[in-house]
Amino acid sequence: MSDFDPTVLTVYGRLDRAALARVRGSYDTSALLRLVDELDSIVGHAQAPGGLRDVLLLLHEMTHVVVNGAGLSGSADRGGLPELASDAASEIRQAIAKLQEWVKLIEPLETLQPIS
Repeated sequence: MSDFDPTVLTVYGRLDRAALARVRGSYDTSALLRLVDELDSIVGHAQAPGGLRDVLLLLHEMTHVVVNGAGLSGSADRGGLPELASDAASEIRQAIAKLQEWVKLIEPLETLQPIS
């Protein structure tokens, strides 16, 4: 194909030539590695004792008692249900914000798709 072809063939498929030129001129590939490190941190924190996983399990237990009338299986001195729900929602919102940052980081790579 000629240099006037709007696409370029790479080892990873045919890409939009103009988009590739833009990405090559401005994209920091190491940002993807930082994203992986951030993901590891978020997942580690969520799975750690007292992390989001434990908070969601406790929230389920408390909600199951209050909403479904289930028997209390542990101590009732774990704090209030609305406060725990607020804490969980806040942590989830923070994770969503981080995921939205990641999407913005990855979006320029989507532009490499050739226009049909």
